[in-house]
Amino acid sequence: MTQISRMQYMYLMLWLTLGTGITVLPFSIAQFTVRDGWMVPLFYFFGVLLVIGVAVLFIRTFPNQSLMNGLETAFGPWVGRALGMWLVIWLLVHSGMLLRELSVFVEITSLPRTPLYLITATIVVPIAYSVFHGIEVMGRLSEFITPISILLALTLALLALQNVDFSQLRPVLADGWTPVLRASVLPATFPFQFLVSLQFVKSLNGGKTMAKDLLFVGVFLLITGALIEGIIISILGPAVSYLSLPVGEAVRGIRIGEFVQRLDTIYVMGAIATMALKIMVFVYVMSSILKDMFRLPTTRHVAWSAGIASWTANVVLFHNAVDLNEFVMYTTPAYYGFTLVGLPLLAVGVYRLTRVMSPQRRAGPT
Repeated sequence: MTQISRMQYMYLMLWLTLGTGITVLPFSIAQFTVRDGWMVPLFYFFGVLLVIGVAVLFIRTFPNQSLMNGLETAFGPWVGRALGMWLVIWLLVHSGMLLRELSVFVEITSLPRTPLYLITATIVVPIAYSVFHGIEVMGRLSEFITPISILLALTLALLALQNVDFSQLRPVLADGWTPVLRASVLPATFPFQFLVSLQFVKSLNGGKTMAKDLLFVGVFLLITGALIEGIIISILGPAVSYLSLPVGEAVRGIRIGEFVQRLDTIYVMGAIATMALKIMVFVYVMSSILKDMFRLPTTRHVAWSAGIASWTANVVLFHNAVDLNEFVMYTTPAYYGFTLVGLPLLAVGVYRLTRVMSPQRRAGPT
C-alpha cells in the first residue's frame, strides 16, 4: 500500500478547503453579511471539530479499513455496495461541480470566448493523468505547490494592506447574529470534505494521527480565513456582495509605483493550480471506491474513466454560473452533511449495534 507523509496529507486537506474556498466562500458569505463576514471562519472551525469526531469514531470502529470497506463491514456486501454507489454518485456530482467552478473561473479571468466544455476537457487530462499515477503523486505535487502558494499569498496580503480601511468592519454585529449564522451554513459544511480521506486511510498509517493533523489544518484555516475576509471587506466594502471574485478584485487594486500592477495574474495562476489539485483528490477517491466495490487490483483501471465521467457531469449537470451558484449555496450543505457525515456515523452505529445484538460478531471487523 502506497504511503503518504503527514505533511503531504495536511497539504492535501488544506487545499480541499482553499482550492475552491478562496473563490466560492467570500462570494457566498457576502450574500448574507458584509461587515461581519470575518466572524464566519469561527463556524467553519466548529465544522472541523465535528469532522474530527466522526473520523475518530470511524477509525476506532473500523481500524485500518477504508470508507468503502467500513460500509461493507457494517451493512454487508450488497447494502454496503449500494451505499458505496451513493458515494460514487456524490463524488461524480461534486467533481463535476468543481470542474465547472474551475472552468467558470478560467473563463472570467483568462478565456472569456472559449467554450467551457473545451476548458474543462483540457483541464481534465492532467487531472486524470495524476490520478492514474496514484495518491503519492498528488502528495508530492502538494509539497511543491503549497510553500510557493503560501509565500505568494502572504506577499499579496501584505501588499494589499496599503488599500485597507478598517472602518469598513464597523459597527460590529449591527444587524445581530442572524446574517452571520446564515452566511456560516456553507462554510461550516465545507470541512465535511475532509472525510473523503477516510477512503485512503490505509495510506496514512491507519489514520493514527488524522485527528491531530485535521485540528492543525483547521486552526490554520480559521486564522487564514478570518484574515482573508477582513482584508477583502476592508478594501472593497459593500461592493464585495456584487463581485463574483472578491479576492481577485482586492489583489487587482495593488499598485507599486507606475510599473508593478495587475498582480491578480499571480493569484489566478495559483488558484487554478490548487483547484486542480483539489479535483484530483476527489477523482482519486471516486476511483478508489470503485476499485473496492468491484475488487479491482488498482485504481489505474478506472482513473481515466472517472476523469471522463467528471467532465461529462460538469457539462450535463451545470448549464450556467447561476445554476452552479444556487447549487453550491443552497444544496451542498445538506447533501454534504448526509453523505459525508451521515453515512459514516450510520455505519458506526449499525456496526456497534450489531455487535451488541450478535455476540458471535464481537471479534471485530475483518
